[in-house]
Amino acid sequence: MLLKNARSHSSTKESTSNSSALKIAIALFAGVFGQAAFATPAGAPEPTLRVTEISQASHPFETLYCARQPVQYRFLGDALELVVNNESRILTPAIAASGARYVAPSDPTTEFWGKGTLANITWSDQALPVCAPAGTLIPPYKASGNEPFWSVAFDGWDATLTQPGKAPLTQDAQISDTRTKGQTLVAGSGANMLKLTVEEALCVDTMSGMPYPQQAELQYQSNTWQGCGGDPNRLLQGVTWRVAQLNGHEINAQTRPEIHFMPNNRIAGSTGCNRFFGEYALTGEGMQIKGLGSTRMACSEKLMTQENTFLGQLQDVNGISFDTVDTLILNTPEGEIRATAQVKAL
Repeated sequence: MLLKNARSHSSTKESTSNSSALKIAIALFAGVFGQAAFATPAGAPEPTLRVTEISQASHPFETLYCARQPVQYRFLGDALELVVNNESRILTPAIAASGARYVAPSDPTTEFWGKGTLANITWSDQALPVCAPAGTLIPPYKASGNEPFWSVAFDGWDATLTQPGKAPLTQDAQISDTRTKGQTLVAGSGANMLKLTVEEALCVDTMSGMPYPQQAELQYQSNTWQGCGGDPNRLLQGVTWRVAQLNGHEINAQTRPEIHFMPNNRIAGSTGCNRFFGEYALTGEGMQIKGLGSTRMACSEKLMTQENTFLGQLQDVNGISFDTVDTLILNTPEGEIRATAQVKAL
């Protein structure tokens, strides 16, 4: 469980070199805890300073996914090291009404707030999507399938099964199994017991065509049904989408537009010339983008033509699909906007 035991961690790829680890140890001693904490009483002999190197072996990292943005953290005594986009910061404990909260002493807009297996992270005043281990059921969670239709909603305490022609069935629920990229939810007992198993993998609804981040399997009353689960926004957020094609035409690598889908249904990016911003929403069967605006910097005629075409199609987007989990297709009446995920390494 996240933040429950600072000494229990799974192995992940080391993010810092030995030299940077040594710097962290020195920073913890001299910066985080402060010189006052080590003041020598008058007349007492000077203490001997011992610096212990911090390594992946002694202090392993845990990996969380803020939608598609991977981050790492580890405990260093009472402090916490947080790594985002290959940048490491040391955070110290802060007051919280619940959970475990850490704040960067030199930047109060950098914060890690862990609650159970989930964490809310703000990095230099930028709020990241909810962060969790891969395959986690993040409440409010929903999974569903077709032929026959079924849906399971989980609010963190109860699971509600919905089927056509039957009254919704709400029962106490709990996570019974956690794997590397998935979890199993069990609700109820006896004849009404249900088991929902999910795995982190691209899944497409067989009726609506909407993509989802998890594949789901429901076992209920001797039946086993397949479906999809999770929030589709988590396929879009936490990564930079670089536009490679407009209507089948390749875009010069130096001037490719970029798209960022952000929390609170905001969208922003670059046209290859100017910055743009707006709002987006996922509907039951597609996507809507509205309120687009942009800066007004003058560009070459070729770039302005590209910008006008791109923004014109972006505001007409009506659906999304994926060739692969890293290839996004925005569908419009005029054609396709095809973009590739630029995933930042840890």
